[in-house]
Amino acid sequence: MYKKQEDFLIGNFESGNLAHAYLFSGQDVESIENFTKELLGVINSAIPQSAGMIKIESFPDLLLVKSQNSKSSQDNEKDMMEISIEQIRNAQNFLSYKSYYGNFKAVIIENAERMTTEAQNCFLKSLEEPKGKTVIFLLTSRPDLILPTIFSRCQQVKFFYKGKQEVSKDEEMILQNIKKVINSDLVEKFNYTKTINLEGEKFNKILNILQKYFRQNLLSEVGVIEKKPTLEGRVFTAGQTSKILRLIEKLSYQTSIYNINEKLALEVLLMEI
Repeated sequence: MYKKQEDFLIGNFESGNLAHAYLFSGQDVESIENFTKELLGVINSAIPQSAGMIKIESFPDLLLVKSQNSKSSQDNEKDMMEISIEQIRNAQNFLSYKSYYGNFKAVIIENAERMTTEAQNCFLKSLEEPKGKTVIFLLTSRPDLILPTIFSRCQQVKFFYKGKQEVSKDEEMILQNIKKVINSDLVEKFNYTKTINLEGEKFNKILNILQKYFRQNLLSEVGVIEKKPTLEGRVFTAGQTSKILRLIEKLSYQTSIYNINEKLALEVLLMEI
């Protein structure tokens, strides 16, 4: 899927020019994370035979940092979309130890834009003064939310997915439910937001699904691509589509920074649509 990026990064490694920190940006963070793990499998391929077959997720020289594991998420029993300074300090402590197998110590920060400002500032030392054979990967779909001081200390690699993206059963179900409510009156829309379960990252999935659709709609309106099927017969002008996309971007930003009322945010979005 990401052949060009793979050739570039493997080339860096083989020539001894692997950077100590990378910022991987793209819309599909999950596939970028899988790519990063596969890349680490290549970089740290010289594992002693005595180690046997080890899944990269269980590799002792890899630490995966994500908001679901923050103390605030565990205390609230849901993802609070925040990577705390404590998690970053733990990552720094992890990188300070020697490699288990003598290869690269690696840290992957999933959805790096969720790092608090304090966490990002704390991380600067690791980016400025890397120790030994260490490599840090920041994965994000919102590079604009990364502090410039962090941004400038990482080698940036962009990931564009041009092929046909498969839709999961969960996403397909969400889309079907949205189609049912999209032409409903306000009462039906309010009932939908009242009963829907937004636990985990379901609200973000809804935003992503609608963002994909309206981006396609905008491209079709300006003639870049062929006309795409509309949501349950609805036709949106380029102006309407742009306004909706700006609202989706605003809600996505607020969700990543603040603990907003997601049901209220979804009501506001559905009223606009």
